[in-house]
Amino acid sequence: MIVVSANENEKKHSISLFAKASEYVKPKKLLADSQYSAANLRETALKGGALPVIPYPRNQQVGVRGILRVDRKFRSHGPQQFRRAYRKRVAVERVFSRLKNLASLTQHNLRGLAKITFHSQLCVLIMLLTAQAAINTHKSSKARSIRYFAN
Repeated sequence: MIVVSANENEKKHSISLFAKASEYVKPKKLLADSQYSAANLRETALKGGALPVIPYPRNQQVGVRGILRVDRKFRSHGPQQFRRAYRKRVAVERVFSRLKNLASLTQHNLRGLAKITFHSQLCVLIMLLTAQAAINTHKSSKARSIRYFAN
């Protein structure tokens, strides 16, 4: 996680964040929206062994066929493998939405990057713990129902 002030563009931190994440996990794909469409990010992903699934904006790669694009109605166009992979980006957007709205990251009373970073990290940790608790509860209820039917 990298937390920066709101007036900084996220794109300039994307390469360092991808490199840092690649130390822990070997990503197969890098999913991003067209804001992150940059040659150096695509090259970094390919060097890291990940397929960049980043749509090109209308002003890039004009006239080139076989690339991923997203129109004004947010419909993806291009090779099917890219379109399928790009659809999974919605799950990440849901997480960001929950963090912003439910964890009050849009309206907070904190000042200073260190305090916001700590608050953001706690929010992500709570979301992960909540998800793990739901998984554990589902597993235990499934195990109880199996025991019930077995007896």
